[in-house]
Amino acid sequence: MTEAGFQQAQPADLAPRMHTNFRPSNIGTDPLAHIPPGARERLRALRDHVSDLHALGISFEDRREATTARLQAEARLRQLRGHAQDGGFNLPPSNHSVIDAEAQLAKLSDDEQRLNKRYETRSAAWHAASQVLGAVEAYLRDAIPGNVVLEDFEAPEPKLNKGEDILGGLDRLRRRVRELKADLHRIRSAPFPSSYTKRKMREQVEALAERGAPSVSLLIEHDGKIEFPTQRLTAKVFEAERSSLAFAEPVDALALLCWVDPQAVMKKLDASIEAESDDAAALTHEARQKGEAELLGDLLDIERQEVALVWRARREGFSGIEHRVDCSPLALLGLQLVTAPRAAALPATSPGLVIEAIEPGWR
Repeated sequence: MTEAGFQQAQPADLAPRMHTNFRPSNIGTDPLAHIPPGARERLRALRDHVSDLHALGISFEDRREATTARLQAEARLRQLRGHAQDGGFNLPPSNHSVIDAEAQLAKLSDDEQRLNKRYETRSAAWHAASQVLGAVEAYLRDAIPGNVVLEDFEAPEPKLNKGEDILGGLDRLRRRVRELKADLHRIRSAPFPSSYTKRKMREQVEALAERGAPSVSLLIEHDGKIEFPTQRLTAKVFEAERSSLAFAEPVDALALLCWVDPQAVMKKLDASIEAESDDAAALTHEARQKGEAELLGDLLDIERQEVALVWRARREGFSGIEHRVDCSPLALLGLQLVTAPRAAALPATSPGLVIEAIEPGWR
C-alpha cells in the first residue's frame, strides 16, 4: 500500500481493524496507553535504549578524578625538576625518580584522554538516541491530526542485496533517503508557471483597482470633496524614556494607480514575470501535490526498511548504530494513520439544545 508523507489517511472501511484513539486531547498522558501493541513495544525499546546508553556514560566524578590525578602527577614532576629556590629538588632528567614521575604522568595523561574519548563517544550516542525519542514522543503528543487513529503497520522484512551486509544495506537505504529528500526539495522549490503567476497578478491588480476607486458622492450631493482611498499606517516612535505608537492615513497611492491605468500596470508586471519565469522547471499545484505525495510515500517506505535494519543490527550485536533524528516517527514506531470512522447520526434535538458526540477514548 502506497503511503504519502506520514501515511495518507486510509478509507474509513478499514476502521473495524484494531486501532487506538490517540488524540491531541490526550496531552499530558503517557502515549504508551494510547498506541497499538506493536508501537508500544517499539517505544519501550527506544526508552530502554536511551536509559541503557545513559547508564553506560562516564560520570563527572570519574572524569574529575582522572584530571586531578594527572594534575597531581604534573605537579610532582615539576617539584622534582624545579629549582630549589622554587621549592623543587633540582633533579636531572636521568634521575630514577624523575623517570618514574614522567612515566606516571604519561600513563595518567593517556588514561584521561581515553576516558574523555569514551565519554564523548557514549555521550554523543546518548544524545542522538535521546533526540530520536524526543522527536517520537513530541509527534505522538502534538502532531497527530484529529481525524485519524493509529494502527500498527506490518512492513515486510527488508532484503539485503547480494553480497551486502547490514551496514552496507543501511548505507544504501540512507543514501536513497538523501536522494528522495533532494527530489522533494526540488519539487517544493520549483517555480510556478508564468501563465498561473500572470493570472494571479491580474487578480491582485484588479482587486487593487477596485479598492482604489475614489468616491465622488460627497462632491455631487453635498458640494464636498472627492474621497480618495486611504490606508492606515502604524509606526512605533522611540523616545528617550518611553516609546509610543503613531498612526497615519495617507492616500493609497498604489491602489489609486491601479485604478487609473490597470492595463499599464499589468503590462509592466507581465514583462517582469516573463523576465524571471522558468517555465521549463515550473510545476503547477497539481503536479507538486502528485510528485510530493509519491516521493513522501517512497520516502516512508525506505525509512521503514532503514528502521528495520537498525533494529536487526542491534539484535545481532552491532554497536554504535542509531536511528536518524529526522526519521519519520511512523517508521520508527511501525505505525500508520487511518481515517477515523464518522460518528453515527445524532438524534434530533429540541430547539436550543445540543447533544455532544463523544468518541470512546477521547476523555
